[in-house]
Amino acid sequence: MALLLLATVGLSVLCVVVGALLSLSGGASDYVHDRESRRLNRFAVYVGEQASDRGGLAAVASDFDGMRKLIDGFLAREGDPREPAPGAQGSRVRPPGFAGRIRILDTSGVRIAGSPAEPSGRTLRREILVNGRAVGTALLDLGGRTGESDIDFLQSQYQGVAVAAFVSLVVSMALAVRVARRWSRPLGALQEVTRKLAAGHFESAEPSFDGPQEIAQLSHDVSAMATSLRRLELTRRKWMAQISHELRTPLSVLQGEIESMEDGAREPNRALVMNLGEEVRHMVRIVDDLHLLAVADLGSLPCHKVDLDPLDTLEYVVAKLVRHPSLDGLEVEVTAAAPRMLRASWDPVRIEQVLRNLLTNSGRYTTRPGRVRVSWAPSEDGQHLRLTVEDSAPCVEPADIPHIFEPLFRGDRSRQRSGTGSGLGLAIVRAIVIAHGGTVDASPSTWGGLAMQVMLPVKAQQQGASA
Repeated sequence: MALLLLATVGLSVLCVVVGALLSLSGGASDYVHDRESRRLNRFAVYVGEQASDRGGLAAVASDFDGMRKLIDGFLAREGDPREPAPGAQGSRVRPPGFAGRIRILDTSGVRIAGSPAEPSGRTLRREILVNGRAVGTALLDLGGRTGESDIDFLQSQYQGVAVAAFVSLVVSMALAVRVARRWSRPLGALQEVTRKLAAGHFESAEPSFDGPQEIAQLSHDVSAMATSLRRLELTRRKWMAQISHELRTPLSVLQGEIESMEDGAREPNRALVMNLGEEVRHMVRIVDDLHLLAVADLGSLPCHKVDLDPLDTLEYVVAKLVRHPSLDGLEVEVTAAAPRMLRASWDPVRIEQVLRNLLTNSGRYTTRPGRVRVSWAPSEDGQHLRLTVEDSAPCVEPADIPHIFEPLFRGDRSRQRSGTGSGLGLAIVRAIVIAHGGTVDASPSTWGGLAMQVMLPVKAQQQGASA
């Protein structure tokens, strides 16, 4: 990372320097061109004025002496120091400066005066006007070289750019090294933490680093991941212990009964066989429930949804389940919603399983005599059907309510369990409801017990559609 950052900084500084040099070179060239163009404009005007005062262009620039006087006069008006005089009429050597690069042409393009050498590069032309009529042309050879003063100026600028580039590169490299160290240390520590997480050492993987906002956020995210993995690991171990406990009880009963028959302490009879069969069926229910939750966690819980009337479905299912033996000794109240034209895509078998588990849970934990109420009604937005199962005292401890939908959770400290159960019923309820696109929540009921609220999606039936 440090090398990459240094290379990036170096390349950035180099690009800036190259851009500055190119811009300076191009700008200097444009500046020289503009300066010479304005100078030539003034010279053409000056020649026109002199020709008008002295009787024509030939009178002011017909020979070497006339051209020299003309240029000396122009330079004196410009305030420039005297330049070397233009070369002799027959010389082909171009003297430096403005005088050595200017020539005057007549209207046909023939040289009248000025430098006899042919232009060596770009040229500028300006008409010489006398009383508004063109009498000739002033031609300035820009040449292929830059003037000595301009060269000196460019060299000084290049040296300044080079010094600034060197200083910028040194400062940037120093800052880059500091930033790289500031980033690399926490990143290296985070890398070590991720190695520990990959090796399963969740307890020692708690990163906490100060630094740039991005590093701090990454540290927070890795810490959250470590916490989540640690919680998952604890859940896995808890599952293993709880499943072992759930299966150990019926297996211990089976083992004890079989050993008693082997020892001759008990004779096989119908009651004994039925007792053994009940223990076997209890283990089968546990295994089936565990399999169902495992399939739900994989996102492939089998639900055979059909289009149905949700109100009729709930009324039919509840009427069948209120006679369940687990509700004996309890007053069951059913509050159905007013008839409405609703349709839903549900699996009726799974919905019956939800209601059975909720009612069985109430029957198992509610103190006799007690009350259970089942009610359902459309939500305010008409997009869901609210199904509520609430019972009387006792209630779950407030700290336990967020955990009651966890598999194998036992909230028995205030709600004593009667009968047998796998401890997976409410977890299965949540899995089925989620598979239907709904939600399920728990809260204390108005009767001092527990209220389960299920929200399942429905839709209003179009007028005229068949039910």
